[in-house]
Amino acid sequence: HADDDYTRELYELYCQACHGAAVSGAPRSFSRDWQPWLKKGLPQMVENAIRGTGNMPAMGTCNECGPQELEDLIRYMSREQ
Repeated sequence: HADDDYTRELYELYCQACHGAAVSGAPRSFSRDWQPWLKKGLPQMVENAIRGTGNMPAMGTCNECGPQELEDLIRYMSREQ
């Protein structure tokens, strides 16, 4: 659930450092930067997050995350605000 407190907490712990500032080519949170990635489809994006992609390490370093948490995080970060 991309809007719950747990997702926001995971984002702040594991994702914000790179995605909040668009570091190392990471798509910036809450921006149109996600559009090219979203075209690949959510299942592919979750798989990329699990394996790691570009400069992002496997699981985005979130050892407590599973596929559902990663999907929720992608949905959360890719919303434009």
